[in-house]
Amino acid sequence: MNDKLLEVLETLNYPTIVVDSDNTPLWGNRKFLRLQGISREKLKKTELRHTIREVLTEGLRSGELNFEKKGKHHYFQPIRSPLKTEDKKLAVITLFDISKRKQFQAELLARQEMFEKLSEYLPEGIVLCHETIVYSNPAFEKLIGYSGSELRAKTLGELISPSQQPAMQKEFRQLLLREKSKLVSTLQLAAKNGENIWVRIKSSLLLQGGKKLFLTIITDITEERSEMQRLNKLANIDTLTGIYNRRKFNELLLIEYKRAKRYSRHLSALFFDIDHFKKINDSYGHDIGDAVLKELALLVQSQLRETDVFARWGGEEFVVLLPETSAENAMRFAEHIRTKVETFSFTKAGTVTISIGITPLHKKEQLDTFLKRLDQALYKAKKEGRNRSFLL
Repeated sequence: MNDKLLEVLETLNYPTIVVDSDNTPLWGNRKFLRLQGISREKLKKTELRHTIREVLTEGLRSGELNFEKKGKHHYFQPIRSPLKTEDKKLAVITLFDISKRKQFQAELLARQEMFEKLSEYLPEGIVLCHETIVYSNPAFEKLIGYSGSELRAKTLGELISPSQQPAMQKEFRQLLLREKSKLVSTLQLAAKNGENIWVRIKSSLLLQGGKKLFLTIITDITEERSEMQRLNKLANIDTLTGIYNRRKFNELLLIEYKRAKRYSRHLSALFFDIDHFKKINDSYGHDIGDAVLKELALLVQSQLRETDVFARWGGEEFVVLLPETSAENAMRFAEHIRTKVETFSFTKAGTVTISIGITPLHKKEQLDTFLKRLDQALYKAKKEGRNRSFLL
């Protein structure tokens, strides 16, 4: 062998071996000898050469060599390069240390196995997506109704309610481009049985083996949302009549008041109550009185526009907010309502009448002044004999 070539190989920072055509070692540099714990003289022994040849041949076939030294494993990737000589077919086998890579892969695999085992027992759904779903835990499969194999052919986006897909695609794109570190959102998923399930999702971007993956934790909030809707209804809806209560009316009144002021639009309101309602309760009982309130609410509700706001102010008092309505049109509508009520036959109570106060919002008027005038308008209607409308 060329002595100059051997000098060069000796200086290399990784184990290197010169072998013949059947991978029998002929020479090894200091790095290789130190790795094997042998001397150059010992490498010349036939038995050891045969042992190393078998290891090298197997390593070249599998692409990996494993040497144990002092109880610690060292992993190498062997690369065989032809070596031109005048009379022999030789080769140089260079061993590149891949121990750290192997350790990282082993740790990654262990973490993945631990993640999958842990996720099997979690009540939340766990989904890992690349281009499609690559992993889903039992909790998510039970929630969505699809088996794991069915989900592998789908993306998470396909399971999102169609109306919410464009917005969520934008959110996931921002996550992919690192414009945000995580995604937290509330949305609906379309289950296999056709039901829409309200969920809260938390997504983050992972890098694994050069691939970008979305890890998403999915929590079923269907019951929680139903409870919130129930509480919201209790907070905003009058339990007897089913229309808005005073609290919700004041909230919507402020919104319409600001809009009317900002854009110089008409805004009017009606304030009415049932004439001699105490007599109805005294004559027929409170059950019949409650029935009258419910029937009245249904009757008036049937005459309103979608943009109108109708609420029970308290007791037998009701209020109607009329956006985009002038004083004249509000007066005309009030008379229409009053006549409808007067000609309606209430169950067991017969004829019932109402008195209505009407007022428009004036320019530069404060909200409390507007409400005071509305109350005064009702007072005037009752003072002038009831069963009438009064515009103030």
